[in-house]
Amino acid sequence: MVVKHYSMNAHQTFVVVESGQRVLSVKCPNSNEGCPWKLRAIMSSKLNNKWVIKKWGGRHTCINLMLSQDHNKLDSKFICCCILGMVREDVSISISLIQERISGQFNYKVSYRKAWKAKQKAIERVYGDWSHSYDLLPRWLDRMVECCPGSVYKLETTEYVSSNIVDPNFRQFRRVFWTFKPACDAFNYTKPIIQIDGTFLYGKYRGTLLIATTQDGNARVLPLAFVIVEGETLSDWSWFLSNIRRYVTRKQGICLISDRHQSIKSAVANAQGWQPPQAYHVYYIRHIASNFNHRFKNTKLKEELIKIGYTTNKHKFERRLERFREVSPKICRWIDDIFLEKWAIAHDEEGRQYGHMTTNLSEAVNKVLKGARNLPITALVKCTYGRLVEYFLQRLGQANADLALGKCYCQKLMDAMETNQEQASSHFVRRYDYECTRFEVEEIFNAITQRGGKVFNDFLTEKKCECGAFQAYRYPCSHAIVACAHVRIDPLTFVDAAYTNEYIKAAYSGQWFPLGSDENIEPNNGPRILPNETMIRAKGRPKSTRIRNEMDWTESQRRQRCGHCRREGHNRTNCPMLAEDVMNNA
Repeated sequence: MVVKHYSMNAHQTFVVVESGQRVLSVKCPNSNEGCPWKLRAIMSSKLNNKWVIKKWGGRHTCINLMLSQDHNKLDSKFICCCILGMVREDVSISISLIQERISGQFNYKVSYRKAWKAKQKAIERVYGDWSHSYDLLPRWLDRMVECCPGSVYKLETTEYVSSNIVDPNFRQFRRVFWTFKPACDAFNYTKPIIQIDGTFLYGKYRGTLLIATTQDGNARVLPLAFVIVEGETLSDWSWFLSNIRRYVTRKQGICLISDRHQSIKSAVANAQGWQPPQAYHVYYIRHIASNFNHRFKNTKLKEELIKIGYTTNKHKFERRLERFREVSPKICRWIDDIFLEKWAIAHDEEGRQYGHMTTNLSEAVNKVLKGARNLPITALVKCTYGRLVEYFLQRLGQANADLALGKCYCQKLMDAMETNQEQASSHFVRRYDYECTRFEVEEIFNAITQRGGKVFNDFLTEKKCECGAFQAYRYPCSHAIVACAHVRIDPLTFVDAAYTNEYIKAAYSGQWFPLGSDENIEPNNGPRILPNETMIRAKGRPKSTRIRNEMDWTESQRRQRCGHCRREGHNRTNCPMLAEDVMNNA
């Protein structure tokens, strides 16, 4: 390391004469032309195995005529040693940041591929060998199940074939499912919804991580189960859903939220326990809107479709949907092919979705799995365990603190109730029965905003309101709040139990246990598990295989704009207005 560092600072290079565990001898490649630079060092046992320079020929007298932005001694192994601390601190560090760090330190520019290889070597040194990690996985999971009783994992392997011969000493990894007992127990006190989605792995071997998450009353994501598979196939999704039903929960009436991936739709239709009344499958509204925009290329109508999906009032929903259908017969046929109860919150009459219309996978990845997708497989599974422990302790502490202050309901709920309370101050209410169950609420018309003047029927005992928000979100809307105030009833009595701090405390009260050192893991006495070598990442700069659409764009991202007509979506070369303007000028 020191010799390489010196050579790069001096803009010189060297050749190795002798190299061993306790001796190193190098010289200048121009030594035959009279350059005296050479060095010999040995490792001294008298100085606690420190290297001592025994011979040095003097400074370079030659001039390096080969000027380059790279250096032949600045290899991936050297860069790996330089970035170990960075990778240990943040394994998700970007390759461009590594390139910038090396460039600033040594004034040499390294390629993306070299920096990427250096990062993989650094990850391997910190978190273990990539291939060996697959063999360690079942033994670590056995240790986890032993220390955290009730947790479950399922590992599937296939026969290992070498030279068309099955080798009984090895097995080839196919897929793995795992879940933790505290997370399974927590689902009894969260909202009865499960959101499923997948994300790519970024390490040496390609793969897909499937995640099932739920949400507590404070709208915070809680991962329930994980699967690592080769891809999002029907077989993999069916296996994942079956294991969730078998090992995570058997609760009835679950709302399953996903995108419209054909494999997921087929898996839900075929897997046992995921059809009504055991479960109800709905779609993310933003994925539907994305598919619409991909088909019809109309951003304004896409945004209108999202607003329609979030509309809670059934009558208002029907009017907006009818105007949307009237745009064109093709759009009408397209939207009619999707059942309303699959994407419209106004048709979620039982409030099974709790108002959730999109996935929070990004939050789960950023908070629970940040950097984990870059790790070897066993280190990734370890990361899910450690991060969930932190998650549970933090949220349990917050719930205990809120209860100690006398807060019965979570902050998210209280903020929503405060907003509804402000709106309720401008409502007028009429009671229609002696038992105080049926009311008519009129919104006072605001001449400035031109809003209000609408009348809604409210049914307190049924927890329903014609505006749709009461039943959709499972807590009183502004109309229900003013009705409760009219008859002196606390509106919080109509809030769903999932929003209470007692439920949140119960959800995160599961018992976690330390797993100890990896030295406590039993040795492997059976066939060794190997990764599927066909899943190794190809050479060259890694490329995304994701089919990008407008959901991948951000508001701050600059869109392509034509230099001729200044419109977005194309460039000057294929501008449809350019040829027309040229002909007109001619």
